[in-house]
Formats: sequence, C-alpha cells, structure tokens
Amino acid sequence: MLRWKIVGLLLFSLLCWELIVRLFVLSPAQIVFEPRLGYVHAPYAEVLRTYEGYARFQLDQFGLNNDALPEPLPEKRVFVVGDSFVEAYQVMRKENFVSRLGHQWQDSLLFNAGSSGAAPDTSLIAYEMLKKEVRPTHVLLVVNASDLYELLPVHEQRDARGALKALTRPVDKPSYFTPLKLWIYGHSAFITHLKWKYENDIRAWFSGHDDKAIARKNHEHTGERLSRAVERWVFVLQKFQQQGVKLTVLMMPELKYLPHRGVQQKVRQGRTVLMEYAKAMGIPVLDSNPIFAHDFEQTGVPTIGFANTHFGKGHINVYGHKVLANWLASQRYIILR
Repeated sequence: MLRWKIVGLLLFSLLCWELIVRLFVLSPAQIVFEPRLGYVHAPYAEVLRTYEGYARFQLDQFGLNNDALPEPLPEKRVFVVGDSFVEAYQVMRKENFVSRLGHQWQDSLLFNAGSSGAAPDTSLIAYEMLKKEVRPTHVLLVVNASDLYELLPVHEQRDARGALKALTRPVDKPSYFTPLKLWIYGHSAFITHLKWKYENDIRAWFSGHDDKAIARKNHEHTGERLSRAVERWVFVLQKFQQQGVKLTVLMMPELKYLPHRGVQQKVRQGRTVLMEYAKAMGIPVLDSNPIFAHDFEQTGVPTIGFANTHFGKGHINVYGHKVLANWLASQRYIILR
C-alpha cells in the first residue's frame, strides 16, 4: 500500500511540474526532421520561452518566427538569415529587430529565416530551401565572430580540379526510437526543459569534457584551419552572389559593459576575417559594435542581456532590438540598394 502511495505522489508531482513548466517556463519542443538541416521547429508550433526575457507566439508554415506571407508579395523582399540573434526567441515577435524594421519599411517584406545554431553554410541552405516561396530580392546575412570556426566541421565536396563545389552538414539521422523521442518532447514541456538545461552538463559529466565550453574558447586559428574556414566563408558568399540577390553582411555586437557607462568592443579574429573577406568581394558590411557601444555610453541602458538573467551576456534584449532596428532603418540605402 505504501509503495502505491509513493508512486501516486511521484506521478502527481511530475504532473504539477509539467503544468508549471508548460504555463510559465517554456512550451514542449515541437520539432521535425529535415534531411539537410537535421531537427528543426515544426510548422505552426507554439512557442513559449522565459529563459531570457519573455516570448510567446506561433511559428509560420515554415517553422520560422514570422507572420503568414502577405499576398501579393511586396516588390522588395529581404531575406534575413542567421542564428538565434535573428530568430529572437527571447522577445515577443513585434519587438525583434526584423519585425520592427518591417514595420518601418512597410513597402518591403522582411522575412525572418533565423534559426538557433545556424552558421553561414546552413543559412545558405535555408535560403535555397525557401527562395521559391519567399522570392527574395535582398539578403541580410547576420553573422558572429564564432561563425567563421563553425564552418570547420562542415563536410565538403570538390571537383576534379580541387575547387570547392559543395558544403554539407553531418546530420544525425532518425533512429528506431526517434518517433517516440519526438512524441515525448512534443508533449512534455518538463522533459524538454530538462533536455535543454542539463543535457550538455550530463554529457560532459559522462565524457569528462565539455564540448560547448571548448568550442566557446576556440576562437583563434592559424595556418591550414584558418585557410579552410576562410575558403568556406568565401564559398558561401559566392553562392549567395550567384543567386542574383543584393547581399549585405551584418555583424552582431560583442561588447563588455564597464562601470560608469564604459564599454569595451570585442574584436576577435573571426570578426575581423569575416568582415575583411566580405568587403574584398564588394559586399557591404554593417558592423553593429560601434552603434551599440555609442548607445550605452549615451544612455547607460544595456542592449544585451535580461533582468531575469544578467545584463551584458546572452542575447539582445527588447531595448537592443529597438536600437538595432533604428540603426538598420538608417542604412536602408545600403540594404535595399
């Protein structure tokens, strides 16, 4: 009898935690398998995130952070692509810089193709997958300093002359247990929370090393590794140029806040290389570092980080998205050239 009471109490506790997480922390992970990108958000998935800031909305038919595509499509259509800084699951949709910019440029479509963990090569894949539906005329490719090194694990294909002709990502293919695993994640916010918050720590404990911590520290390369990363970066830019769209590169901010409204602009190797090679190819580069630094020196209001985590680290907050959108609006003559 005592055994069944313990089991019942445990089940009741799990149910309570499930309701609490589902209502106040995050929604279940509604994901599907895409052969070229791996696991991505499902179309029309419901999103609730409170890890940084607060956001609640429904994704579009592509599993991206947009409203439905308008009909007919405007004459100018900007495909904004990048990682979680573009995806912006930390703020409400109307508050992120893509939506704000779209509101200011009402005669143009700003399409948010951001996806957490995206690198330049997967941004290119996303463009190729969606170009028939969105029909972009312009591309705003958003990158960070670490994106240069995220090109290193990519598989490559070369032609008979040794020239690079294709980049592909190693993707974990579905297994026999995949349908069950996706069903659990899609129906349990509590299990999703445990996976996202503690999976890396558990793996690090069993393996004895933290892959993510190592990757965060690995921002300087020389010789063959640097040459390989540069070659792949140039390849991605060339592929975008061959699409016949106007390409602009946007570098996201990397700052360290100091006392008394001081700010240090971080200039890592990857940031410098990404900008230099894009400019050498005639591609406009917008560097947001000076803009964010100047704003903090003037206002003292942090643009990165959240009150429910800590300012200065993490993603762009609501105020930061506003600053970025207003600055990009002033650069319309470059982006929509």
